Amino acid sequence: MAKFILGSHLRHKALESRAASNVLWAVDLAFVGALTGMFRVLPLPWASATGTRLGRLMGRVFRNRTRHVRANLTLALPDRPSEEIDRLAGEVWGNAGAVLAEYPHLGKFTDPARGLLDIETVEDDPAWCRPGTPVVFVAAHLANWEVACAALTQMGIRSHALYAPLSNPWLDRILLRHRARLGCETISRDAGLRAFLLALKKGEAPAMIIDRRVQGGKPVPFFGAEKPSSTLPAGLALRFGAPLVPVQVERHPGARFTVRFHAPLTPRNPEADMDAQALDLTRQIHEHFEAWITARPGEWLCTSKIWHGSVLRARTGIYDQV
Repeated sequence: MAKFILGSHLRHKALESRAASNVLWAVDLAFVGALTGMFRVLPLPWASATGTRLGRLMGRVFRNRTRHVRANLTLALPDRPSEEIDRLAGEVWGNAGAVLAEYPHLGKFTDPARGLLDIETVEDDPAWCRPGTPVVFVAAHLANWEVACAALTQMGIRSHALYAPLSNPWLDRILLRHRARLGCETISRDAGLRAFLLALKKGEAPAMIIDRRVQGGKPVPFFGAEKPSSTLPAGLALRFGAPLVPVQVERHPGARFTVRFHAPLTPRNPEADMDAQALDLTRQIHEHFEAWITARPGEWLCTSKIWHGSVLRARTGIYDQV
């Protein structure tokens, strides 16, 4: 939370001091720990609903972050009036709050008897569901993206999920404990490729979320504007001849979700070189994301700049508003 409260400049200066960092981390830990403690004792539907209300409040408090949300939505949905963008921004924050509230309950989503997940496959009896089949899954930050791994656990698929460690190591450990209840292995972004290569060799499944801007990524069109994007999932799938399966998550009332597994993607030009095929597959992934976000934009976590600031300023004018 400290990164929301402090401006970017002040935050970077504070983090240069170990003592200041520890103070900020302690503030984060106390605030988030108190919230998750409250959410843990509430029934899941109550926790999710309470988190939604809290998220909407956070959107009103953290106005600069809400500008990022409005800018991202405006670029993605240029035909929507500003009043609708404002309404959708509130929904984005509400969904973010619900996700936070659902973390202490993640283990419940792996139990099929609870009926919290409706798991769909677009294909009948997909080959990638068979034991020992290497497969790569890709998803976006939609609804509660974490439950995609719970769906894989219910399906008997051993998955290895890529995650970006939080800057606060104390909160990072808490988050990892919650994610451990999903039944998947978590692989740090800083750990390199080895874990994913081993997983695929064993017939297991890397899972990655790639709707964010990636430092050093390949420029890929996203809603008509280039975004530096990761081609890692596509590259792994091509290297191992593994299916590349887009996974869509939709939220329903009562903290219930649909997890939909789409048909594997294939290069449009199989004669092209590996890099060109990987770029083409990544474009196809983004086309799926565009359709899902357009259909349910309020469920997209876009509280940071999805595109470079220069692109958002040129395409939306949000940052010129007082």
